[in-house]
Amino acid sequence: MHFRKPGHLKPGDAVAVVSPSWGGPGAVPRRYAMGKRELVQRFGFRVVEMPHALKDPEWVRAHPKERAEDLHHAFADPGIKAVFASIGGSDAIRVLPHLDPGVMAANPKVFLGYSDTAMIHLEAYGAGLQTFYGPSVMSGIAENGGMFEYTERWFRQVLMTPEPVGRLEPAEAWTEERLEWADPSLEHQRRALQKVQRLAVAAR
Repeated sequence: MHFRKPGHLKPGDAVAVVSPSWGGPGAVPRRYAMGKRELVQRFGFRVVEMPHALKDPEWVRAHPKERAEDLHHAFADPGIKAVFASIGGSDAIRVLPHLDPGVMAANPKVFLGYSDTAMIHLEAYGAGLQTFYGPSVMSGIAENGGMFEYTERWFRQVLMTPEPVGRLEPAEAWTEERLEWADPSLEHQRRALQKVQRLAVAAR
């Protein structure tokens, strides 16, 4: 299959935010604001929220057709260079009957998201569009104390440079610490990282 590949991003580009799964921005607006701030201040993007992306999560759940319309609008707008999922969830499959993947394929641009956003990636894959399974606005881009250096480095390498990605080096540290998103006092508190323990393999 021949895949249509989007161009790389640069500061000043307009990036759209959609909520194809869960209405996370409406549920935890402070967390969404953290991710939006990273996109604007760290990368220099102009963030364009689609009409229904910030609605209450119950409204988002009840309106899969409107979620599909947001995707269509974001891809069809020639001024928008990328489409970022606000967050994952468990409901994007209900968007698919309303989604025309041909709109995405005819307007190739970066599409980024993970978890339940995989449903949209698969539709785009079937239409021959290359997409990117990676961090969402509220998780990965938004991070307590600011984006992790590892995440930022590969975000720039994969999405913001025209050169081949090359070898993806593993992270040197990881975390499973959970900090409550809705607690504003934790926004600047870094999650504790654990160093990766690498096993030495003896030569035979």
